[in-house]
Amino acid sequence: MELSPDWVVGFTDGEGCFFIGIQKHPEMSSGYQVLPEFTIVQHERDIQILYALKEYFKCGVVRRNHGDRFAYRIRELKSLKRIVEFFEKHPLKTRKNVDFRKFRRVLMMMEQDKHLTKDGLLEILHIVSEMNTGNRPALEKIIKVLRIG
Repeated sequence: MELSPDWVVGFTDGEGCFFIGIQKHPEMSSGYQVLPEFTIVQHERDIQILYALKEYFKCGVVRRNHGDRFAYRIRELKSLKRIVEFFEKHPLKTRKNVDFRKFRRVLMMMEQDKHLTKDGLLEILHIVSEMNTGNRPALEKIIKVLRIG
């Protein structure tokens, strides 16, 4: 399957997700780990699209998400930079572009090791809380813990 940049942009606008997870991790200097991820989930009948995206970007994995759903996932920072470069050159057309820009900003902060400091992590948490996420209560709890501690 041959994909064009315009097709990838349109498909990602509809099906893609730019996600930043924040997870408690006692070995990290801030006590938390920042986990960026680019994901596209599809029903197993369309798994060939996920493998085509993997081939197109030359990175990531395709794995069962749950039930009859599969996910194309990229978590490695070096590979996520490739995704960022692609979407900088070929901008998303929907509101998803706002989340993408926030995602890119967090990755840039991580490249500067800002996620390893309390102030940097607080800034990242603020950015992430503005993204399309249903996890705001958990993020607000982490912010409260960091401000107190």
